[in-house]
Amino acid sequence: MASRFQAVALVSSPTYSNAVAWSNENLVAVASGHFVTIMNPAMPFGPKGLITIPDSKPFPIGVIERKDVASGCMLPTCLSRDVRPFVRSISWSPLGLAPNAGCLLAVCTTKGVVKVYRSPFREFSAEWVEVMDVSEMLHTYFAKNGYAEAHIESPEDCEATQVGSEQDDSDDDDAPIAHIGIRNKSRRQKNRPFITAEQYARRSAMLSSLVVAWSPMLDRESSRNFCILAIGAKSGKISFWRVDGPQRYSITQGSNPPPVALLIGSIQVHDSWITAIGFSKFVSDGSPQLLISTGSSDGSVKLWRGYIDDILKSTEDSHASFSLLKEVTNVGSGPTSVLSLHVPDTSPHKIILAVGRGSGSIEIATYHTSIGKFDVSASHYAHNQVVTGLAWAYDGQCLYSCSQDNSLHSWLIKGDSLHEVPLPPNILGVKMSTDVPNVSDACFGIAVSPANLVLAVVRSFDVNLLNPMYEQRSQKAVVEFFWIGGQKLQDDSESNDENFPGFPNTDLVNWGRNIIWSLNQYERHPDKPLVVWDMIAALSAFTKSEVNYVEQILVKWLTSSLGFEGAPSFGSVLPHVYRCLSDLTSRQLHLLNVINRHVILKEAKLNDSKLWVTLLETCEKNIQERLVGCSFSAMLNSDEQCVGSTQMRLWVAKNVDTVKSRVKLLASEVKKIEKRSVAEAETECCSYCSARVPFDDTEVAYCEGAEKHKLARCAVSMVVCPLSPLWSCVSCNRWVSNLAPETLFTLLKYPPPVHKKSEIILSKPFCPFCGILLQRLQPEFLLSTLPV
Repeated sequence: MASRFQAVALVSSPTYSNAVAWSNENLVAVASGHFVTIMNPAMPFGPKGLITIPDSKPFPIGVIERKDVASGCMLPTCLSRDVRPFVRSISWSPLGLAPNAGCLLAVCTTKGVVKVYRSPFREFSAEWVEVMDVSEMLHTYFAKNGYAEAHIESPEDCEATQVGSEQDDSDDDDAPIAHIGIRNKSRRQKNRPFITAEQYARRSAMLSSLVVAWSPMLDRESSRNFCILAIGAKSGKISFWRVDGPQRYSITQGSNPPPVALLIGSIQVHDSWITAIGFSKFVSDGSPQLLISTGSSDGSVKLWRGYIDDILKSTEDSHASFSLLKEVTNVGSGPTSVLSLHVPDTSPHKIILAVGRGSGSIEIATYHTSIGKFDVSASHYAHNQVVTGLAWAYDGQCLYSCSQDNSLHSWLIKGDSLHEVPLPPNILGVKMSTDVPNVSDACFGIAVSPANLVLAVVRSFDVNLLNPMYEQRSQKAVVEFFWIGGQKLQDDSESNDENFPGFPNTDLVNWGRNIIWSLNQYERHPDKPLVVWDMIAALSAFTKSEVNYVEQILVKWLTSSLGFEGAPSFGSVLPHVYRCLSDLTSRQLHLLNVINRHVILKEAKLNDSKLWVTLLETCEKNIQERLVGCSFSAMLNSDEQCVGSTQMRLWVAKNVDTVKSRVKLLASEVKKIEKRSVAEAETECCSYCSARVPFDDTEVAYCEGAEKHKLARCAVSMVVCPLSPLWSCVSCNRWVSNLAPETLFTLLKYPPPVHKKSEIILSKPFCPFCGILLQRLQPEFLLSTLPV
């Protein structure tokens, strides 16, 4: 049986499905009670972020007559006893929407309020920062358009009750309806029309949000990409909001405005409550599309699609350009609790949708776009209670599910049906000791790490089994982390070879295959954020006992990346790596640098460290040349004077015997267009004493003053860094003040083929030598990300 390798206690218990989410910058968010807890899985017992859900005033949606309070449609409002809202749904945005290029977190509460938060990267606080209130904007839109209905006037002298707005103090003690407020004739609000109870119920349902979901990042014609935030409501409608990426990224106070959401449409997708939403990108006939799966409390599940070009042009009156692709299941199949949508890379013409229901059953729906065929498998009664979490792993080969009955299962997809397989055992051991008890009674969500090697599960505790002296006070739930790198994805009969000779242990073979699969995924998708914490942690753990096994994994990855066979050891593959560095993609160089720095050079048993130090230096010099070449190309494509052009030309002059002729040519062309004199540009001054700073090194500088101040140079532009806050790389500990061109991270080889002049793309803050997201250096007592 699988055992967790680390667990973190929570101070509040989750209540709703999908209570845990894993971001593209390696942060785990957990919705538990009145809080959202954000933690770093690499430091689970370290600092945490927090979102405290405040109480919110009801929206002023109308005034009804006293007699209508007893109407059947008003019963949910009259019986509501939510004094303080709980967290109902959470969702991470893709990387790049926050002002610091991180992820935004959308939070929906039980009062139907949806707000979006960002990390406090410049506030030095544990509390996350609210950047927009989407519910307030939605209310403004509906109120402006009259809720798409005509107002019904009532006599002015009629005694009225206003429901869903701030109430005046009243000495009316009518207990059954006192909490919704009663207005006497003398205190009646002026100039506000009366509405019927049915109108009030419809308006309330329109504004009562239940679930939030972010789409993947979508491309657009200009340099800024965008993302869609979908919000499902009790009315059966989904509102779609377009959120553009920032015009520039920064880590300084007030340097750029907060993100803005633009309503691009609201669609009636179901006749009952929206309970689940899923997104995925898809390409058909060369046209990029956005797929949306929706589930409802009446059991119906639908699949929608919209062309990205049309979505970009959508406005609030154009219905967001989404059309129904297929109604997967009809009304009456049991409430839909969770959905998980996936388009496999290996089968780009196949759409797979997993549906979890309140009955505990799981259904798999597969749509074959090439033949227009849609198959829905029979229900698998996997759990005894409501399914609360579904997560695909390994490109749709494996599905994980959990339930309120406290069960956790792993499934393989064979054809279009599910086959249960055991969760892999923990052969890497416990990462750190913990005293979190094993007394859980329900699961409320699961999430898979970016590299697919770790599974996070959130569970509530059985309070009757906790020690009343201290556990019941401080521990209400737990987030458990399981290693799933040893997951078996194929039968032995399907294995075409013994991938790791000398290691007959099946778990080790599975681990090796899955690690190589993860590495290949990052290679195939250079736009995928490089988050390899779990991979580095697993390889580092194996080096303690299975050094030769780690060597075989890395050798097999290198030989497949370089496209040659017959390299049994590091000694025979490294010379070939040296010869082929220029033919490697930038992503391959970044992966090689990260693994070299954090696994190989930290474990002397692996091999002669001098060879790997030399390889690291050679790889970084190759990246440096690519960086200079891409920067020169960006300068020539821009009308503005770019920072660091002189320093880069000086670097080319110092390495004239080794750099390629293309870089030399670009350097000469840049020199011709420089607007400042060479003498002025080459002169840099110390930030402390104003003494001259010569250019002797690409990373550090010393002024010529009496104190010989040591200064950091920007790892991108090579200029002396200012004293203002800087971007920092947690992998190689370099500093960056100017961002690298986006083209550096998508290069397939260097030099690239000659191409026509292209538009400058907004650069994201990635380390040019490691490829991971840069961040502002935080104090140790505050939460920060660790992609490696």
